[in-house]
Amino acid sequence: MMKDAFKDREFLIVITLFTLLRVIAVSFMGLMPQDAYYTYYSDNLALSYFDHPPMVAYMIKFFTLILGKSVLTLHIADFIMTSFSILFTYLFIKPILATDAVKRAITLLITAPFITILSINSTPDVPLLFFWSLTLLLAFNAVNGGRWYCWLAAGLVAGLAFDSKYTGIFLPAGLTLFLLISSEHRSKLFSLKFLLFVFAFLIAILPVVIWNVDNEFISFRYQAAERATQMSSFSFNPLHFPGYFASQLLLALPLFFLSIFASGYLLVKRFFKGEKIEEYLLFAASFALPMLFVFTGISFIYWVKINWIMPLYLSAAMMVALYLKSNTLLRWQTGFSVIFHIALIAELIWMPVKVNSDDTWWGWERLSQKVESLNARNNQDFIFSDNSYKVSAVLNFYMADHIYAGNVIGKSAFQFALDDDDLSHLYGKDAIYITTDRFRRKRLKEGTVEQILKPYFQSVTILDSLILKDHEGEEQRRFYFYDCQDYKANMQK
Repeated sequence: MMKDAFKDREFLIVITLFTLLRVIAVSFMGLMPQDAYYTYYSDNLALSYFDHPPMVAYMIKFFTLILGKSVLTLHIADFIMTSFSILFTYLFIKPILATDAVKRAITLLITAPFITILSINSTPDVPLLFFWSLTLLLAFNAVNGGRWYCWLAAGLVAGLAFDSKYTGIFLPAGLTLFLLISSEHRSKLFSLKFLLFVFAFLIAILPVVIWNVDNEFISFRYQAAERATQMSSFSFNPLHFPGYFASQLLLALPLFFLSIFASGYLLVKRFFKGEKIEEYLLFAASFALPMLFVFTGISFIYWVKINWIMPLYLSAAMMVALYLKSNTLLRWQTGFSVIFHIALIAELIWMPVKVNSDDTWWGWERLSQKVESLNARNNQDFIFSDNSYKVSAVLNFYMADHIYAGNVIGKSAFQFALDDDDLSHLYGKDAIYITTDRFRRKRLKEGTVEQILKPYFQSVTILDSLILKDHEGEEQRRFYFYDCQDYKANMQK
């Protein structure tokens, strides 16, 4: 053992402290639009959805059936699922690495801000990392002497990761890569056991495939083909890569993220020099480096969202734990992460830093109360918003009435457009239209709200507004409500 290795007591204090910090964050976290949107999924269960596979909906439905539908239930679900992701990763690396390396790997993960983000925000990444970490555990055991049912279980779980998010395809790709480059295990690539893995994976993803076939591959096209078309122009944007790189430095913290590049470089160098590399290290790298290299390359021509590479950190923690020898640096990162989490909790409670975005956890419940009051007073026939999915999803979470989205006026509406593809029952009816101040200003290049809505309604007039102020009396958010009379059938697209 290294002299300065973490003592067990110190390691347990780190685990306990960050668990406590995340529990506090869960307690104060409000409803995010993403939470509401995927809850809308769970209220309308299907084999898949417009922009994502269905696992996040099933996760939310499972927990709401047990705990009831509430904001706290959503974040309890996120916290529990993410905690299991850490546990499965621990079980994966524990038999492989020395005790000190295990502690370093888990400390890197437990202190990473992206784990906190997953713990307080319901997105497809939550079940994705759950099944990704479980796949690592099962696939490694399958490769190292596992019987046929181990391969079957690994393939099934990898398929469930794909059913969480399409980046789950990197799991079978990673296992295939490992078997190709491993001289010890290469023969397994042509074995019946590997075919069982592939068979189980294909069976698990069959519901998503069936749904896409029935819906003209709309989800596959949205996530893959259309974005690939955008990238094919190869329009270099110098701001994409720095933005991607900086966001990952924040999500994983600099020590972790930069050490992945350093350890990955040394590992690739050893491989091409023909040096002997431990099989478990090859295994971990096969599930981390391809995703890192692919999305880092894409980041030079396309905006890579901050959550796209989250899964690679699970196995990359093993690589970094073997590369990183300084527990002093790890302690510095831990201290910085504590400060970050305290600042995050302060932001959740008091919001000292104003959030200039509709992607916020604050004010949605008061909006729903205002809409309920307006609807009761004006007795309009339906309510809609076209701020992507955000306002519509949040109001659907809080209100009993169905809230419509942007397809009412021919705008993008994500899953709402599929669920409400026939709006003929709304023709001739009156409506309340809701928009945020930020979105209204963003749409000014198209015209005023009245100009945008007028082709679809006989008349459009401002009805009311709502100003939300913080505890210091400073305006944080503003909503506008419009009275829309006589929805026009002949303008529906």
